[in-house]
Amino acid sequence: MTLWTNRPIVRPHSHPQLRGKGLANTAVTFDYLLRDSSTWTTIFFVLLVVAVITQFSKETFSLPVLLRALIKAAPALLLSGICFYVGLYLVAAGFLLCAIGDVFLDLPEDKFPLGFEIGAVSFAGGLIVFAVASYYKPLAEGPFRPLWLTNIVIALFIIRWVLSKIPAKRRILEVCYFSLLIISNFFAAGSNVAVFLGSSLWFMSDLSIGLSTYIKDTPTSSLDTLGLYDLGLYFLAIGFLNF
Repeated sequence: MTLWTNRPIVRPHSHPQLRGKGLANTAVTFDYLLRDSSTWTTIFFVLLVVAVITQFSKETFSLPVLLRALIKAAPALLLSGICFYVGLYLVAAGFLLCAIGDVFLDLPEDKFPLGFEIGAVSFAGGLIVFAVASYYKPLAEGPFRPLWLTNIVIALFIIRWVLSKIPAKRRILEVCYFSLLIISNFFAAGSNVAVFLGSSLWFMSDLSIGLSTYIKDTPTSSLDTLGLYDLGLYFLAIGFLNF
């Protein structure tokens, strides 16, 4: 399996470098365009905005259930397609698993009783894939590991707060998923800044979902949850595609 494409990326400028003990010639900045393409980047953000709007308007504007779920998954599907096109098959599989999770978690549980479980397992698979991909994209000495510790402290406070409110039949699955989220973020902390930023945004999105799902009157919205998550996927794509 080919993890990283050999096709060159033409950039108008070189990245600034962080120079210091053990970190010489390590790029810690990044371009904000997917594969230096303003077209792909624009399409992604259009899909993101449409997805957030459709989630915002669930109660006021009715769409067919499957169509709304596919709109929600569209940003991840786009990133999966781009990665597949350039030969990053492992990363493409990770985004595809995220898209599958997006679809199943958006389906109503009364009509699709296993939707939550299938969606959670799909996202767990995506987290494992991105942990492996991050392992193969290391930075010397893992300069972002101290920031990972900050994420863990925040996560532990929130998990401790919501754990008792999670229904018993879901508790093991939720704990396993958040454990994978922490592990994946640990591996991302050893990779480049875009990968770690993307993983951390996904992390914050899922913590926000946990709060809004199990703590009443939590002031969260689709912008907090889906918006942060899709931005997280975007920066993961930047980290794997542009380096």
